[in-house]
Amino acid sequence: MIAPIALIFTALCFVLCNAMPLNSAEKLRVAYPTLGPGSTPSWVTLEMGFWKKRGLDVELILLSGGARMLPALISGSVDIILGSDTGVTLANLQGANLVRIGVTMNSLGYSLVTQPAIRSIQDLKGKVLGTGRGRDASYARLVKILSDHGLNPASDVKFLPVGETPTGRLQAIKNGLVQGAVFTPPLDLVGSRDGLRILHKIEVPTLGGGINTTAPFVQQNRRTLLTFLRAYTEGIQYMVTHKQESLKVFFKYFRNPDSAALAYLYDDTAPRIEKGLRPNPESVRAILDQIAIDDPRAKQLSEKDHWNLTLLDEIKQ
Repeated sequence: MIAPIALIFTALCFVLCNAMPLNSAEKLRVAYPTLGPGSTPSWVTLEMGFWKKRGLDVELILLSGGARMLPALISGSVDIILGSDTGVTLANLQGANLVRIGVTMNSLGYSLVTQPAIRSIQDLKGKVLGTGRGRDASYARLVKILSDHGLNPASDVKFLPVGETPTGRLQAIKNGLVQGAVFTPPLDLVGSRDGLRILHKIEVPTLGGGINTTAPFVQQNRRTLLTFLRAYTEGIQYMVTHKQESLKVFFKYFRNPDSAALAYLYDDTAPRIEKGLRPNPESVRAILDQIAIDDPRAKQLSEKDHWNLTLLDEIKQ
């Protein structure tokens, strides 16, 4: 009788050990700041099951605005943030230990949307323009547009942090609280449909949807991050080759989805996605130069500082 019992026990152990991975998916909490271009590939990767297929239980969390994401990452409330790329550099200059391990996009298209009475950028002199909290991307883009057209951002306009989200800033323009703000797709199209004016469009070399975490997390969870990045590249490849399926995912994330606006978002985003997740040095430099306007220390940083691309190197190999 002993031998059969031993065989049964051995078989039971084999079954339990092989079943464990099905019930022990590694948990990752990943935050993103807005319903915008840099976030879209993460939605598709999650909803189409690419992370789950590789044994990861990824929770995507919308933390409106980059100002909320950085404290969450530094405190360990989330493991990864997708975006807040300017904020990551500023935090590191102030002593944080954050690291970039990849990037979703190396360029973004921005539109300056204003009240209909504004007919030129010179008409913005003396006006109030809406931004997010702090020296965020919306502020940086406004500064560039104004400077490129001969206005002094420090004296010719006033900046007002308004709205917790880009949608809130769009509403502030409609209500007359501010006269303009910058937006990525699809909110520029939404604003124009509501009677606002798309005054100016720019293409910006910049980081979008940067994949940011902490240096200790990389050291302690390298294998998990390799899996995360591999699945993310699969999700990206799926998104750029499956428009209709991706649009169905977009519909899930937007309230009151507008078919034309989401198609506009997809068409603007898909060609920009960095399939290999690697940063373009020009895009990194553009962010550093913008930060240097307020913090000259950023001028001393190279395009490689605060990056750890060894994970992507390993995946490529």
